[in-house]
Amino acid sequence: MGGGVDPDCPDPATCPSVGGLDLGEVSLGVDGASGGEPAALNQAVADTGFRKPSGRAVLAAVVALASQAGPLLVLDDRGARAFVVSPGVDPAHLVGHWPW
Repeated sequence: MGGGVDPDCPDPATCPSVGGLDLGEVSLGVDGASGGEPAALNQAVADTGFRKPSGRAVLAAVVALASQAGPLLVLDDRGARAFVVSPGVDPAHLVGHWPW
């Protein structure tokens, strides 16, 4: 395509076929671990944070995590917006309601 926009993928950040769904920088909050130390495999992850992610990438990740972990509460940076994702929900249904 010579560097142009793919008509099937107008927003590359949301198209897995072109390397989209970028979660940006991912951080994990681990029970019992301080900020700089590595976590042990048996320590539970208490929270997950993303810096500069694609909103659709976060939705895809949350849907995948909910299928394994159960319902998840997703908050924005300030805690002003909250969204619950339950296991088994169709991501296509959530897209119209997803605030990010």
